[in-house]
Amino acid sequence: MSDLRMERSGPVARIVLDRPDRLNTLTPLMIRELDAALAQLEADDRIRAVVVTGAGRAFCAGVEVGTEEYNPLNSRVFLKDLNRVFDRLESLPQPSVAVINGSAAAGGLELALACTLRLASTAARVGLPEATLGLVAAVGTTFRLPRLVGLGKAMEMCLLGGMVGAQEARECGLVNWVAEPGRLEERAADVAGRLAAGPPVALGLMKDALLANAGGGKEAAVLLEVLSASVNHYTRDKREGLAAFLDKRPPLFRGE
Repeated sequence: MSDLRMERSGPVARIVLDRPDRLNTLTPLMIRELDAALAQLEADDRIRAVVVTGAGRAFCAGVEVGTEEYNPLNSRVFLKDLNRVFDRLESLPQPSVAVINGSAAAGGLELALACTLRLASTAARVGLPEATLGLVAAVGTTFRLPRLVGLGKAMEMCLLGGMVGAQEARECGLVNWVAEPGRLEERAADVAGRLAAGPPVALGLMKDALLANAGGGKEAAVLLEVLSASVNHYTRDKREGLAAFLDKRPPLFRGE
């Protein structure tokens, strides 16, 4: 069964994370399907803009935890796959728009950060709660986030792990626009339509130049994230954080 669907409407492609009963949490299957969808888009010059959104009431609540795939023995491989696919999304020849229709947490927000632009519902909340679970944000977060919101706000979001509303996200530069829930799809169609109507070569060149000029040290930053997450996976605090999350109780971190 597919965890993701891709729709085409003229020059606009729409990628929909389709696990609404699980708040569109990311699984290895979904990442493989996203990778395959991006490969199709790279080869399709009829598509001039890409929308990424979630089915149901959430955009994406992060990585599915508590599954066989998410454990210390293979988490480093999974994180590398996530980084590779998110980088592929960021590097698409077409501009992409994350339409954040609901909660975007942890890997879900990191997915939105890999898109070119972000539009959020006024009802959406976004954040990086990894620290509250004893985890390390490790999908390009320490590279992409400070370049949008500044180092101070990035520190606040990563270390305190709270969620912020759409308006605050707009004010700090995390999202480009906000729209009322009833107007979100209309606004998304307008933004995607404007991008699709633009000169594709010029837009692609400008996007590449902006990413290149903002991208110094990216490879080192991502490598450090993955290594940090790999080390952290063997700590007792990490096991306690995930156990507390699954047990729906506050974690007790001991620095071990």
